[in-house]
Amino acid sequence: MKPARTLKQRGKTEPQRAQASRETILLVDDERVMREYLQSILREEGYRVLLADNGEDALSRSEKFPGDIHLLITDVMMPVMNGKELADRLCVLRPLIKVLFISGYGRADIWPVEACEDQTDWLPKPFSAQAFHAKVRKILDSAVPPV
Repeated sequence: MKPARTLKQRGKTEPQRAQASRETILLVDDERVMREYLQSILREEGYRVLLADNGEDALSRSEKFPGDIHLLITDVMMPVMNGKELADRLCVLRPLIKVLFISGYGRADIWPVEACEDQTDWLPKPFSAQAFHAKVRKILDSAVPPV
């Protein structure tokens, strides 16, 4: 009897970790504990993570970052500039960026997002680390609509 072939032997690649290490995520949440928790999940999966604690900080970090930012993950309800306003502004500056809103509020409270509505998604709080990672990976693997 032949031994079972491994994924590599079948010509399949390892799970998404290799691709993740080349992707950059801008993570914005005004709650430090949530920001650090999500950052740890993303870094464990190999993503480069840029952290911001509000919309203005996120825009500044985006302007200073020389490479591509593949995904914006932002809380919806934040002081000064909410997540929707941030996404609208950032999508103008980086038209290929994808967006994931995280919120304890209902989806109807944040939709539509005008600037990049075809590239946005939503995940209600609370969520598990597994659900968060799966959502991030699904969004990053999705095709970007033509500009």
